Amino acid sequence: MPSLPLTQEQIAAIRTFINKRGFNTIEVEMEALDHMASKVEALLEEKPDMNFDLAITKAHASFGVYGLSTLAESIEGGLLQRFKTQFFKELLSYFNSSKILRPIGLAIIGYFLLTQYPQNDRGMFLHSGFLIYGFLLAVIPYSIFRKQMKRWEKRSSFAKMSTYGLYITQFFFGQGFGVITQMLYEKQAAAFPYVFIAGFVLTSLTVFINYDLMKWGIATVNEKWAKYMPEVAV
Repeated sequence: MPSLPLTQEQIAAIRTFINKRGFNTIEVEMEALDHMASKVEALLEEKPDMNFDLAITKAHASFGVYGLSTLAESIEGGLLQRFKTQFFKELLSYFNSSKILRPIGLAIIGYFLLTQYPQNDRGMFLHSGFLIYGFLLAVIPYSIFRKQMKRWEKRSSFAKMSTYGLYITQFFFGQGFGVITQMLYEKQAAAFPYVFIAGFVLTSLTVFINYDLMKWGIATVNEKWAKYMPEVAV
């Protein structure tokens, strides 16, 4: 005899069970709900008289010692990999399409800034300059999407991950190029002007990349998950 589909009340009970175990992001919650519901249905089909709460407990136990944690880690890992792929896709798009005009223009600006660099400086301006520049470029896209992010970032791993590019801008590009260019300048290395211009171009491009990433992240979350959480959808 085929099992009856779970009622809305039963699905809500499974969802509450999942939330109580700390899995509150929409991606993990809905994936876990799908797995748990399937297992509960199978248990009830096998033993129709089984207590529903017991079926939930048995379904959860079937995930092993770590319960839903392993599933959650797998989902989070997949989302992070998807974000990384999109980040490099956005970055490469500025060098293999008509967008290449932007890095060319930025390279010209970088060269101009290099010619204006004070000769008596010992390199500290490079370190602090890149650091401040990276910070400002990280703030701009977040300011644009601040309202949408505040509504989603606590409930969506994917939306939150779309802000990771801001940290890359600040710490890897801003701080990293600041340290490297200062070191090369102090050693009067021949590579200094090239690294300075490359650093300026890449750091500057991140403001466009982060804008596109955050826009893509929010659009993806709204398209896939908003129907399950209309209270935070934008």
